[in-house]
Amino acid sequence: MKISSLCLASLPLTAAFVPQGNNGAAMTKNSLQAESVSTLPSPTKPIFDPLGLYAEDSPERMAGLIKPLESSAVQYNKEVQDPLGLYPVNSPERIDGIIKALESSYNKDVVDPLRLYQDASQVSSEVQMSASLPFVPRPAMLDGTLPGDRGFDPLNFSSDASALQWQRKAEVKHARLAMLAAVGWPVAELLHKDIASAFDLPILLASGDRVPSILNDGLSHASFPAFWIAIITAAAVIEIQESVEANLSCKLNPSDKGFDPINLGGKTMEQKHFMHEAELFNGRLGMLAITGFAIQEWFLNSAVVDQIPIFFKPLNVAMEQLMNA
Repeated sequence: MKISSLCLASLPLTAAFVPQGNNGAAMTKNSLQAESVSTLPSPTKPIFDPLGLYAEDSPERMAGLIKPLESSAVQYNKEVQDPLGLYPVNSPERIDGIIKALESSYNKDVVDPLRLYQDASQVSSEVQMSASLPFVPRPAMLDGTLPGDRGFDPLNFSSDASALQWQRKAEVKHARLAMLAAVGWPVAELLHKDIASAFDLPILLASGDRVPSILNDGLSHASFPAFWIAIITAAAVIEIQESVEANLSCKLNPSDKGFDPINLGGKTMEQKHFMHEAELFNGRLGMLAITGFAIQEWFLNSAVVDQIPIFFKPLNVAMEQLMNA
């Protein structure tokens, strides 16, 4: 009797340790979900989970609040460049068309002078290459219509029409001076001593009978200051006269000085173009020649007419000098 009464008294206590039925579990689960969903953040603010920290059965994912991180790129309309091809073909970025070619943002022509591209469609076909430097594009201002134009301007000196006109004028001046210097250099080394002795004048050649230049001690032989005053005055008069003429008129051809006593400039446009090119090409060769003369005499410490006498002296004298050397 005491045992049965104790069992009846303990029934309410054991009910606390016995699992409830299915209906009670479902009600508890629904109430917990409702409580958790009610505490979620506002649906207007999506949650980004790039590391996948939210489980599949998390309330946030079940409520549809977890958004992919890539959607922010679509929202801000930003293009994504992938030069290394890290995004796979089936990635959301490629499917949505967000991945753009890296070259499209720069809008530059693709030039392939060495034929490195296997696909010819990737190379710009409208780009013209320079005639003198076939591995670089032709400068915009040098279209081949001017005399002597071969598309050589690697430092872009002729960036506009004004700069091109100035460079043409400077080149013509230096070309004409270089042609005179290329002739006067060996003539001075051959005849200066005889002419100076005939008129009882001092010899102005540098050591080794070399023409005075900045690479030897020749400039110190000139009488100072009379020589330099005369040279600077003559150059200033010529430059001032050209500046005045440039302000009063505009010449399309800066090399035209109206000096053609025997009519060598040509009559037709083709002949004039040919003569202008011949003058420029010989002038460019003269600039290289006098530069070579100065460097050669400085390096070998002797006159250029003695280094290669066969070009400047009579054949018998040249052969005798070469055999005795």
